[in-house]
Amino acid sequence: MNTDYVLRLALESEAFVATLEQQPTLGKIISGEASREDYVAYLIATYHYVRWSGFLLAKTARGLRANERCPTLLSVLDAKAEEEGPHDTWLLRDLRSLGLNPYLVRGSAMPTAIRAYVEWSSTLADAGSPAFLGAAYTLEFISMRRAKTAADNLRRRGTIPNIERALRFLEGHGVADHGHIAELDAVLAQVRDESAQADIALSSEVLRRLYPRFFAVES
Repeated sequence: MNTDYVLRLALESEAFVATLEQQPTLGKIISGEASREDYVAYLIATYHYVRWSGFLLAKTARGLRANERCPTLLSVLDAKAEEEGPHDTWLLRDLRSLGLNPYLVRGSAMPTAIRAYVEWSSTLADAGSPAFLGAAYTLEFISMRRAKTAADNLRRRGTIPNIERALRFLEGHGVADHGHIAELDAVLAQVRDESAQADIALSSEVLRRLYPRFFAVES
């Protein structure tokens, strides 16, 4: 594997994004056809994975430092941990605007697929792998391609009461993630360790498998 793996990450993430409209909840969010119940379910599930982002980025940086691997990634991981850490509060603010109590949201059950994603990412971070950046890359790619579209469509349809005050997360990511992807493209291209590249690519693949299940109704 060589630096072409970054191009493959982009192409595979782009192809994955094109499938999201087929997932029942995500399709309605992107098209703007979501009901209040659909949008609340989406925001709660999103909260449950976003709340771990800063932790997983910081843990990945710690693992790399302990194992003296991929030093070019450390400053980016540190910066992204600081940046991504507070984003769960955007989701709680959106949910509060829709009438939910944020303390009850914090205590709600985490979907099984999200638990698997967190444990997978945490385990590889403990092993000194930069793998989590693959999942982070694809998540940023999803936001770059669909978050602003979803926000615009939800606003235009206007079927959810108080929707204007409940789009902070979607709008914030839709704008910012273009720059984030460009930054990650440049940084990941500096990774020469083929085992690290393989872990990053695998983490992206695992995320693509699990992400639609983040929003599936569990029995």
